[in-house]
Amino acid sequence: MSRKSHKRELFRVAFKMFILKSFDGVSIPDIEKATGFTRGTIFHYADTKLDLFRQVVEYYVLERQDIDRKIQVADDCTLRQFIDTYAKGVERTMEALHEIVGMDVPMRDCSRAYLNMASQVSVLLPEVHKAFLNAMAKEERLWIEVIGRGVESGELCSDVQPAILAKIMMSLFYGRAFQDSLINGMDPKLLKEEMLAVYEMVKKQ
Repeated sequence: MSRKSHKRELFRVAFKMFILKSFDGVSIPDIEKATGFTRGTIFHYADTKLDLFRQVVEYYVLERQDIDRKIQVADDCTLRQFIDTYAKGVERTMEALHEIVGMDVPMRDCSRAYLNMASQVSVLLPEVHKAFLNAMAKEERLWIEVIGRGVESGELCSDVQPAILAKIMMSLFYGRAFQDSLINGMDPKLLKEEMLAVYEMVKKQ
């Protein structure tokens, strides 16, 4: 196995363990046993367990949640088209997470564990938490841009406030992510239905 493959496998296994058992619930001996790698190999790629946690969060969460990676939209897309694309991006992200963690793990558990990991990051890795917040702000700006364009083009009612509607749409996503984690896991189809219901209220008749 090449060094690149070693690192990829280490990150994959460590991510699965951290997301399902939490940071405190995973030890270096646990990772050694799960990967078959020696402690020296593990610490070749990470200085400490916390550094390994940081790296896998940045790779599997921050990079994959970046809005530019999650969805691709044309400069002239409508809000209706954006909602379709957004929901599909969420679905792809959840499928990728489920594949990494393991298809034998219920989607509900994946969603719940993902939210738990985000909470741990806010405590253990403040600089990564700040990057999370920056990513959220970037996503909100994109919503505002698309909604603003919808108002200007006449797709949406003229009294729609882009900043307020953007917060509503993002609240639907984060609220659905939390609620679904308590039931059967994130449901992108239901998220899309809720966003379209809001869209019907603000589109120009």
